[in-house]
Amino acid sequence: MPRSRRGEPKEAKSPSRRGYRAKVVREELRDEPEPRTVPSGEGRSEKQNIPTELRDTEEPDPPREPVIFTSYTPLDPTQLSNVKIPVDPSGGASRDGNVVAMVGNVYLAVSKDAGATFDYFDPSTMFPTFAGGIVGDQQLIYVLEFDLFVWIMLHSSDPASGDGAFRLAAAKSDDVADKPKTAWSYYDFVSSDFDESGSALDQPHLSHSGRFLIIAIDVGGRGRVVIRIPLTDLASGSIGWQWIGPLTVGSSDYQFSAPANGDAPGTFMAGHIDTANLRVVEWRDSTSNYATKDVAVAKWSDSDDYSCTSPSGIDWSSRCGSRISGATWRDGQVWFSWTSPRSKSGDSPNYPQPYTRVVAINANTFTVASEMQVWNDNYVFAYSALAVNSNGEVAIAVAWGGASDEADTAFGILGDFVVWYRDGSTATTPGTTPGRWGDFLRTYPCFSTPGHLDGFGYFTNTDAGGSIVQNPYHVRYGR
Repeated sequence: MPRSRRGEPKEAKSPSRRGYRAKVVREELRDEPEPRTVPSGEGRSEKQNIPTELRDTEEPDPPREPVIFTSYTPLDPTQLSNVKIPVDPSGGASRDGNVVAMVGNVYLAVSKDAGATFDYFDPSTMFPTFAGGIVGDQQLIYVLEFDLFVWIMLHSSDPASGDGAFRLAAAKSDDVADKPKTAWSYYDFVSSDFDESGSALDQPHLSHSGRFLIIAIDVGGRGRVVIRIPLTDLASGSIGWQWIGPLTVGSSDYQFSAPANGDAPGTFMAGHIDTANLRVVEWRDSTSNYATKDVAVAKWSDSDDYSCTSPSGIDWSSRCGSRISGATWRDGQVWFSWTSPRSKSGDSPNYPQPYTRVVAINANTFTVASEMQVWNDNYVFAYSALAVNSNGEVAIAVAWGGASDEADTAFGILGDFVVWYRDGSTATTPGTTPGRWGDFLRTYPCFSTPGHLDGFGYFTNTDAGGSIVQNPYHVRYGR
C-alpha cells in the first residue's frame, strides 16, 4: 500500500490587532479548468426512482412533515467586501447554534443570533499579505469536538516562485463572536510544501474525520493532493501534517472531488474511472498508508451533455461536469453524489435533463449498498453537497434550473423526492464562460437543533441599476 509523506511542522501566526490596509482583490472572474470528459464504461442499467419535485417553503398547503426552514437570512450584497461571481457560500454554526460564520468570494459574515442578523468583514484587512493575494475559493467548517471554526482561503500564486498558495485559519466560536477580525490563528502553505513547486492550486475542499482536518486541493492540472492535520494540533497552535498525491484516476483525476464529511474514520474521496466505475481513496485515521478501491456502479450516459439554458438565455450548467461534489459518511457507508449528463436517444432509463446521481458504498466491502437519482423532466439538478442530520437522514444542497426557471439553490432530505427553496432567482449569471453558474454549495449538520442542518446557498436577481447580483444566504432547515 502506498504511504503518505510528512510535511514540515508549522507554527501558528496571529494577525495584528490593528488590522491591515485593504488590499486589492482581483475583480476579474476566474475561469475554472475545463471539466474532464469521463470515459465510457460498461455496466448494469440503473433502477430509476420517482422524479424529485421542487416546492417553495411558503406554499400554502405543504405535505405532511415537510422540510421546514426554521431560519432563512440572505446576506446584504452591498455589505460584502470585494464580492465576486460566483459567490460560493460556505460556513458553519457553533455547538449552541448561535454563532454562524459564513465565507465566500471574498467576504466573511458572522452572526451572533443564530443567523437572524450578520455583521460583515473584509478578509483582506484581517490578515497580512501572502503570496499573490487572496483570490477566492474559500471554505469554512465547524469542528464540534474542538469548538473550532476552520477557514481555508485560496491565494494567487506567488509572483516570484510561481508556487500556488493557500492560508488556513482556525478560531474558537466565542472568539469569532467577540472579535471576528482577530480571533484567528493561521498557517500558510505553498505548493512547494508538498513537492509541487511552481504549480498553481485550485478549489480546496475542507472536511474532518474523527482525528484529522482534511484538505483536498487541485494541483496544476496534475491531480488532487490530500492533506491531513491532527485536530489536536490545530487546537494547540503547532501543526504536523501528512499528504498524499497528486492523485489521478487513469487518464483523468479527482478534479474538484470533495472528501467525505460526517466524522468518518478516515479520508474517503472518489473519482470516475469511467461511466460505470468509481475509484475510492481510503486513508484511515489509524494508518499512514492509503489504498484505492474500485467500485462498480450503475452505468450513466456517455452523452457528455450537461447543458441547460435558462429563460434569460444563459447555459448555466455545462461546466459543472461530473465532479463528485457531495460526500458524507453514515453508519459504515460513504455516500457520494455527482452530476450526470442528460441521456442520449435510446438510453434506458432515460433522463431528458442532467441530474444528480447518489451512491452509498459499504466502506468495509466497497460494494454498492444503494443508488438513487435526483431528477425531473423539466429541471437540471447539479453542484450537489451532502450531509447527515442527527436523525441519520442524508440531506442534499443542490442547484436547480430549467427552461422556465433561472438557476437557483434548494435543500432537502434524500428519499422525500422533494427539495425546497425560498427566493426564486429572476436572473442567471453568465459566468466567466458559457455554462458556469458557480463552484459549490455546502450543508452541514446543525448541532443545536435535532434533525436540522445548516445550509449555504444563493439566488440571483438584478439590482435597481440592472446589474446581476448573486445573493448568498444561510438557512437552518430540517424536521
